[in-house]
Amino acid sequence: MDADYRKKILIVDAGNAQTAELKGFLYGSGYSAQSTANYQEAMTAIQNWKPDLVILNILIQSFNPLDFISEVKQNPFTENQKIIIFTQTPRVDIVTGPTPKVKGYLTKPIDFEALKSALLKAAPKPDNARPVTVLVADDDEEFSELVKMFLEANDYRPVIISDPLKALDAVRSEKPQVVLLDIMMPKKDGFQIMDEMQDEAATAEIPIIVLSALRFNNFQECGILTGLPEIISKDLPKDLLLGILAREIKDSSEPVSGDTGKPARPKVLIADDQTELLLLLKETVEAAGFEVFIASDGREALSTIFETHPDIAVLDYRMPGKDGLAVAEDLKNNPLFAHIPIIICTAYSEKKSKLKGLSMGIDDYLIKPVDTDELIARIRMILKRNKLVLDTNPLSKLPGNPSIQARVEREIQKGVNFAVLYLDLNNFKAYNDSYGFEPGDRVIKATANLLVKLTIQNESSQDFIGHIGGDDFIIVTTFEKSEELAQRILTGFDEIAPSFYRKADRERGHIVSTDRQGNIKNFPFLSLSIGIVHNGIRPLTSFAQVSNIGAELKKAAKNTGKSAYIVDRRRD
Repeated sequence: MDADYRKKILIVDAGNAQTAELKGFLYGSGYSAQSTANYQEAMTAIQNWKPDLVILNILIQSFNPLDFISEVKQNPFTENQKIIIFTQTPRVDIVTGPTPKVKGYLTKPIDFEALKSALLKAAPKPDNARPVTVLVADDDEEFSELVKMFLEANDYRPVIISDPLKALDAVRSEKPQVVLLDIMMPKKDGFQIMDEMQDEAATAEIPIIVLSALRFNNFQECGILTGLPEIISKDLPKDLLLGILAREIKDSSEPVSGDTGKPARPKVLIADDQTELLLLLKETVEAAGFEVFIASDGREALSTIFETHPDIAVLDYRMPGKDGLAVAEDLKNNPLFAHIPIIICTAYSEKKSKLKGLSMGIDDYLIKPVDTDELIARIRMILKRNKLVLDTNPLSKLPGNPSIQARVEREIQKGVNFAVLYLDLNNFKAYNDSYGFEPGDRVIKATANLLVKLTIQNESSQDFIGHIGGDDFIIVTTFEKSEELAQRILTGFDEIAPSFYRKADRERGHIVSTDRQGNIKNFPFLSLSIGIVHNGIRPLTSFAQVSNIGAELKKAAKNTGKSAYIVDRRRD
């Protein structure tokens, strides 16, 4: 095949025998392939060579691959780059082979009951006379904090190591009875740490339990760690890899269609009094996947915005009737359209006009003549930023109220059986008053992490988790598993709750604080109340109805005085 017509694939991996084998295989299969193990070289190749697809080794050691993925996706010039994860290493047999060298292999999100069982198999059960030290080597500090809480609640002595370069020294000095080891860490992966432990008699016999978001000898459509197609394999799975390449490259080259099953294209309003420029911008922005509306002056721009409700407006500064800033001012003064982000295009770089625009909330300025690639990149960046600001809780990073309402309404429209779990922390105000806002924030984040770990059990999970605000959360799941999930969450939370308190408070079993009326009282430890709303008995017709029922059930669950869930069993 002529090289000019070959699809281009960039391999980001060390220059070893596996990389050479993969390049040869790709070339023989009709692709053009380049490879690099250097972070900046890879970024440059994506921007200049413009590969149709990037194959990334998730265990590459020359840089942090998650940082690489993040930079590619956050850069508006490369955010649409197709990436798949493929790591070929015979060392997966250490974990999943016929005679694995580890005592347990658990995939993240962790099932803490399974972890408890694995610990009891690997080491003696802890008691006051015989403490059991568990060393956790994982660079994910939030996850390690959650595991630490679990270990302390079960009377283990946790030692947390976030720097893999310090792991072996810590094993030597702490002499743990068990090591919990993440495989994927920057600078030194878990396989290397296992090798080093095997090389020393004093550490060779220490049991190892692997905790990893990676699935070995398996294909994931959407990897837990990366959200990308993912293969971690002992061998080169040729047919599987070719199928993934063909599908991913085909998907990335398909034009945006009018298929109503696909998400609606973002709507862009472009206003400029230069007709030729306006039509050129319309054609270019439409080709980038947007739905474009145009206007030739300020008054027409306002009229079109009122009719079409665009997601973003690109306005020329100098237009007859109303200039760009006047249009922007009208939009910002209208509550219905004040949220629309605005880009002003101007041939003038006057400081005064820019300051006026910035004070009004203009999102960006572009100097004419407009570079169309830059305009498209700015539009994408602003829309992404706007969505994140509007729809993500800044503390938990979970979806906020717009996404929560949209998801519940979608379930209602689908007409299938579903359940909504409304979750609320008991005694959180007393905890916050006694310990302060920073520890309170840690409780919220730990609760969010626990919900994610216990709800999203595998990569095919369709469950939804949202953060309503404060100490209120929501989970949308199937009716069939709602009660089992609620009980699992309550058990998991009760296990970690004591670790939120100082030793003296743990020994007392309560804290002293004031209630909402200012009365001094003893408050028991934090617990969870869950109300389960479902359509298994009676229909649910609106988000407001679901919210009202959820609030009633949560209130009833709180009256039990401990972690509890209540299911709506009423028929009317």
